[in-house]
Amino acid sequence: MNETLLIVLSALLAVTCLVLLARLRALARSTEESRNGLSRRLSSQLSDVERERRRSVELLEKMDEGVLVLNDTLTPVMANGAARRLLGFDSPTPAHVGSDDILSLARRAMVESRHVEEALQLWPQRVTVRVRAIPLEDQGGVAIVLQDVTEELGTQRIRRQFVANASHELKSPVAGMQALSEAIRDAVHDDPSMAERFSEKLIGEAERLGRLISDLLDLSRLEDPANVSRRSTNLSRVALEQIEQVQTAASSKEMHFKYHIDDDVWVQGDHQQLGLMIRNLLDNAIRYTPERGAVTLSVSAKRDEAVLSVSDTGMGIPLKAQARVFERFYRVDKDRSRDRGGTGLGLSIVKHVAELHGGHVSLDSELGEGSTFTVRLPSGTPERTAMRSVAS
Repeated sequence: MNETLLIVLSALLAVTCLVLLARLRALARSTEESRNGLSRRLSSQLSDVERERRRSVELLEKMDEGVLVLNDTLTPVMANGAARRLLGFDSPTPAHVGSDDILSLARRAMVESRHVEEALQLWPQRVTVRVRAIPLEDQGGVAIVLQDVTEELGTQRIRRQFVANASHELKSPVAGMQALSEAIRDAVHDDPSMAERFSEKLIGEAERLGRLISDLLDLSRLEDPANVSRRSTNLSRVALEQIEQVQTAASSKEMHFKYHIDDDVWVQGDHQQLGLMIRNLLDNAIRYTPERGAVTLSVSAKRDEAVLSVSDTGMGIPLKAQARVFERFYRVDKDRSRDRGGTGLGLSIVKHVAELHGGHVSLDSELGEGSTFTVRLPSGTPERTAMRSVAS
């Protein structure tokens, strides 16, 4: 409320200065030439008023909030730059507001003699604004304060959707663990072999829950750009470290795991987060590629970019789904994804890391042929210590 009051007072001051300035100029013109003393005083007062007017106008023009002042007939008297942009005004003092919703809100404020606030959609600008209408008792008009909340509401909607999805995803393994625990309790004496099978499934559900929680924590950390370290990082070395982490999973499926890594491909970024990105790409490729398939990782330097790609010979991704695979919790085939241990967050993490490092990720996929994910990052400055040559 203090911020709103400051905005309204600034607007009132600007309008009042304009009125006072006009009156003083008229008075100065009517003053006789012989009364030089009075003329000088009036000139000094005119200069002071003009200075205050310019200061008020400058303050209003620099505000992010739109400020619109209407007179008692709801005709615009003054509009700052933000208001002109939001309402699509071509001139500083337009002939009319152009929005029936804003006029209705202003009329309510005048009739009820109180502040009125509402979120409105502006067309054709396609923005959502929080509008506060404040009646001006002395001058019989209304001050309108406009705040663009399009991005804020969009962020809130994404957060609500994320919480709902996360709750649903967490509920599934927890419910499974509860059911399996009860089954084990009932079978432990009557059918020990069945109890053992249930125990193995319980371990699987616990691991799935652990992966989901871990991915949620990773995403939470990635939401804050301050968590990104800006150090010279050898992407080649990071890739080799992640290869060691997934070798066992690839071997268990008898995969042909190949890699082609150029020496010393440097980027500016966070070693841990880049490793997380590569690990998720490799996990995704191994998880959705059938046994005896092939997964290939490559890292190279091209001009002013570091290029990392992961290819597989898996099931591929339908064209209509390719634009959504980087969304949180999106799965092309939900049942198969859960069966394979996917959380639906891996590719979202990949996208977050790439964008936090000033890069982007792209996808090339064809059903039945496989997929290739390519990450392009700005090149970094190498450190003095060089890395040894890597054989693929």
